Amino acid sequence: MGKKIFCLIIITGLAFGCGASVREGVPLTSSAQYDNPIAALGGDNALAFNPQEDVEAALPDMRDLPIPASLKKGKQVRLYTGIIKNKTRYDVEVPSGNSDATLIIPARGWIEYNSWVPRFDLTAYRDGKPFYCMKIFANPKSYPFMCQKYDFMVEIVKAEPKAKRKLKRAIKKRKQAAQKEGAAGIG
Repeated sequence: MGKKIFCLIIITGLAFGCGASVREGVPLTSSAQYDNPIAALGGDNALAFNPQEDVEAALPDMRDLPIPASLKKGKQVRLYTGIIKNKTRYDVEVPSGNSDATLIIPARGWIEYNSWVPRFDLTAYRDGKPFYCMKIFANPKSYPFMCQKYDFMVEIVKAEPKAKRKLKRAIKKRKQAAQKEGAAGIG
């Protein structure tokens, strides 16, 4: 029984191995396969792509392609670069216009900010909550800063509470003066 199975496996392996090496009478190890792939498939096949043929009609130049009317009338897109100054004592976060990143403006610091549109709204956040809202209008090269000309400049200024004056001393001095006058008038 074991010899019969062994012989059956050898015969099927040889049958499949010999049949796979020949295709339409041309052996796969022939040099014709590498010199001309179309001939290896069995002659001139109209469905096979031959990169050696002239295919200029199939691939037109870019200037021959139609352009939508919306792109013809549109203005050239321009990058607007500006300065955002943070004049508060807090670090402020601003969403980037070019990606999903968040830019951090340090306290009493500044950053360069890029935009692809001349008018946009920008919200500054502190600790994940809206802190300051800005409406930005870009005028090309009209804001000089640090030996360069920028398209816009915005300052983040938030009214911060002023230090309370120490009124307790003034009240204590008045009370003491009133007590001295009262003591002097009695005696």
